[in-house]
Amino acid sequence: MRIGLVRHFRVNHEKPSFYMTSKQFKDWVRHYDESEIFHMDKKVAEIDWDICFSSDLPRAVHTAEKIASCSIVENPLLREIPLAPFIKTKRKLPLAIWNLAGRLAWLFSHPSQPESRKDTIKRANEFIASLAKEEQKNILVVSHGFFLYVLAKELEKHGYAGPRKRRFENGELYIYEKEHSP
Repeated sequence: MRIGLVRHFRVNHEKPSFYMTSKQFKDWVRHYDESEIFHMDKKVAEIDWDICFSSDLPRAVHTAEKIASCSIVENPLLREIPLAPFIKTKRKLPLAIWNLAGRLAWLFSHPSQPESRKDTIKRANEFIASLAKEEQKNILVVSHGFFLYVLAKELEKHGYAGPRKRRFENGELYIYEKEHSP
């Protein structure tokens, strides 16, 4: 089985040049989730994909519509790992601090984050288990950078070989394959 992982196209949402409170950060994340993408002129290799699974967030769905010539199935299991302020404060911090601290809070399953690390790994494995039921051999997956990092690590644990990536680039294809054992 061959699985192609693609991170959605770049989001058309400016990073703020100002410091923000926890409420402003939460609003910024919500706006980011609702924003359009920059359309890229990309083809996803010369592979006949049998099916495409996409996160149900608009930026992933729109990317899938641009790159997939097969049927697209939206799947909430492929959503980005939710990001929330790590503390509630009126003190203003830069976006980079909010993002870094939020991801560290997720890494250590801090209660400030809507989803724990354990739950994210469980969700990735749920999706991988659902692929075992698929009869298709070439599966395209369009999702989000941080979730793809977790998904790729879990695919490796399930016997798939592919590139070890810390950062998935927007619109790039990364192939993971598993030899069929008799």
